[in-house]
Amino acid sequence: MKTRGFTLVEMIMVIVIMGILSAGTFVSLKHLYQRVAKSKALSELSFDSQIIVDQIAALLYDRVPSRVWGYEVNAVNPAQIYEITGSDFKILEWYGTATEAMKAKYYSGFVDMDASDRDTNTTVSYDINKTALIGMMTKKFVSAGKYALIFAGSFDFGDANNTSNYVVKTINDHNITLENRPKEIYEKYYLVDSAYAIARGDDINCSDTNQSNTLYLFYDYRPWQNKTICDGNHTILTKEAKAFEIGIINDSLYFNLTLSRKIGIDTNVTISKQKVVF
Repeated sequence: MKTRGFTLVEMIMVIVIMGILSAGTFVSLKHLYQRVAKSKALSELSFDSQIIVDQIAALLYDRVPSRVWGYEVNAVNPAQIYEITGSDFKILEWYGTATEAMKAKYYSGFVDMDASDRDTNTTVSYDINKTALIGMMTKKFVSAGKYALIFAGSFDFGDANNTSNYVVKTINDHNITLENRPKEIYEKYYLVDSAYAIARGDDINCSDTNQSNTLYLFYDYRPWQNKTICDGNHTILTKEAKAFEIGIINDSLYFNLTLSRKIGIDTNVTISKQKVVF
């Protein structure tokens, strides 16, 4: 009795069918992998972007309202951001206050109007703890230079011409002496220890911060001593920043951060987060 085997045609048909099934399985697995990778990337980007916008908002909370500027890409002169509407800037810069020392009650930020004297460049405040105040500000920035005093003025938006930075000459337990004569003395002041800036490497011309799609935080520099963003220190907030924009909505500062990550050869996952800082 003879046993019938497979013919060559039958074997070829089986191989073709198995190839088709294998190709379909591969495509299905590829799509499944892409969906999983996209889901994971979206989750990670959402988490990372939320952390970054919260960090920036926390820093901006301690800003001097009259000392917030927006820059266009490679611009020379900044715009006082609260005076400009309808524009989105790529670079944000602001003055930060010595908030930690104020929270520790080493100074209050208020002066005695009757005792202060413009002729001697002296603002009198009876609640300054000189040793603790200087010690805390020095620990905050090892390379700390001279501090600045900025009067809050009307509604916290600066003095009469909104431009004066008063460099601190000396700090004592009862007063702060300035290097230059104030045009006006107001009851409330900000003690400023550093300027800060946020910018992508694509949008700023500093020699060591030119990485594409990298968002930097600049700090520990003092414009009132003729220092610029590039003179201070910097740290990387993220290397996946596709865009960063700042503007004003109803007199409130907002910023928008867009993160993007490449998945595979030709797929990008993008997510944007916006936050308003009052």
